[in-house]
Amino acid sequence: MLITEKLYLLMASDREKPESVVSATGYGMNAALISDLMIAGRVALSDDQQRQIQLIGAGPCPDPVLAAPLAKLEKKEQLSLDEAVRISGLCDARLVTDSLAKAGIVEYGERTMLGMGKRSVRIINEQIQRQIRADLQAALHGHKTPGASDITVLSIIQAIGLAPEVLKDELAPMSTGQAQARIKELAQDSPVADSAQQAVATMNEAITTQRIIPPATGKG
Repeated sequence: MLITEKLYLLMASDREKPESVVSATGYGMNAALISDLMIAGRVALSDDQQRQIQLIGAGPCPDPVLAAPLAKLEKKEQLSLDEAVRISGLCDARLVTDSLAKAGIVEYGERTMLGMGKRSVRIINEQIQRQIRADLQAALHGHKTPGASDITVLSIIQAIGLAPEVLKDELAPMSTGQAQARIKELAQDSPVADSAQQAVATMNEAITTQRIIPPATGKG
C-alpha cells in the first residue's frame, strides 16, 4: 500500500469527502507522494543542504496515483524538497480514492450538491484501517520494528500538528512531548536497505526536525 493511501485512511472518516482530507493536510499528502516516488525509484534527493529533488529512472509510471505528480515534477527545474511539498494540487485526492476503491477499501456514494458535486467516499474495509493503526501503535511502543512507510506516516502526521488528534489511542499514555520525541527518534533511526529508503529516511529526519511541512490549519 502506498504511503499516500495509508495517510489518507488515517485522516479520513465516513463523513468526509476526499477533497476535505487534502484541504486540511495538502502539504502532508504531497510529502507522502514524494516519498512514494522515492520508493518507486523515480525521485531522489541531493546530498547537500538544499535537498534538491532529483528525477531518476525513465519511461511511464504505471501507478496512476504517482504518474500525475511525477509529470508535474518533471516540468519543474531546480526544485527543493521544501518547494515540492508546497506545489498546489500535487496530490490528486481522487486518484488516491480511485486506487482505494479498486482495492475494495472504499466505495463511492452519491454526488453532493443535488447530484452536481463530487461523489462522497465511504470506507468499507475498516480492517485495513485497524491494521495500519495496530502497526503504528506497535512501532510507537517498541513492540515492532517499523518499516520506512510507517515512519513516514508518523513523521508527516506529527509535522502537520495532528498526531495528538489522529493517533490519540495509539500514542496513549504518552504525553505530547513524549510522543514528539518518540516519533523523532523513529525518524532518525529509520531503516535503510537501499538508496530509495535512504532518500526517504533523509526526508523523514528533515520533516521531524525542520519546518518542511506547514501545519494543517483545520479539517474540512
